[in-house]
Amino acid sequence: MKSVLETLPTDFPITDRPYEAMASTMGMTGEQLLEELVFLKERGIIRRVSVMVAHRAVSYEGNAMVVWNVPEERVESVGGVMAGFSEVSHCYERDTAGYWPYNLYTMVHGRTREECLAVIGEMARRSGIDDYRVLFSKQEFKKTSFSVRT
Repeated sequence: MKSVLETLPTDFPITDRPYEAMASTMGMTGEQLLEELVFLKERGIIRRVSVMVAHRAVSYEGNAMVVWNVPEERVESVGGVMAGFSEVSHCYERDTAGYWPYNLYTMVHGRTREECLAVIGEMARRSGIDDYRVLFSKQEFKKTSFSVRT
C-alpha cells in the first residue's frame, strides 16, 4: 500500500463523506485514514489538512495583504490579535529589509474592498498598530495548495 501522503488527493471530493471517498481509493476505511492523518500530525510530519477556498468564486472580491510595522517585543501578542480575526487567512512574521520596515503580514478577505478596510481598521484599533499598508489583489496568477509529490 502506498503511503497516505503519496495518494492523498490535492482536491477534496465534494461529498458528504470526503474522507471515506479518499480512503476507498487507498484501500482503507475513512476511520483508518483519519487515524493515519492523526498519527502523521502527532509526529510532526504534517501540520494540518485544510481546505483552500477560491475566494473570488464564492463572491469574496476584496482580498488584501496588509503589512504592519510592529515593534519586535510586541510581534507575538499583536500576531495573536490579528490571527483572531475570522477574515484573516494568513498571519506571519517576516524579517524587515532596509527601507521596508514591515514585519507582520496578514491576508484579509471580504466581499468588498470596503469590508476589508473596515476589518483592517478594527485590527489596527484592537492591536494599537497604526503603521501599516494595504495592498489589494489586482489579479490572481496562481493559487495552489502546497504538496510534496515523489
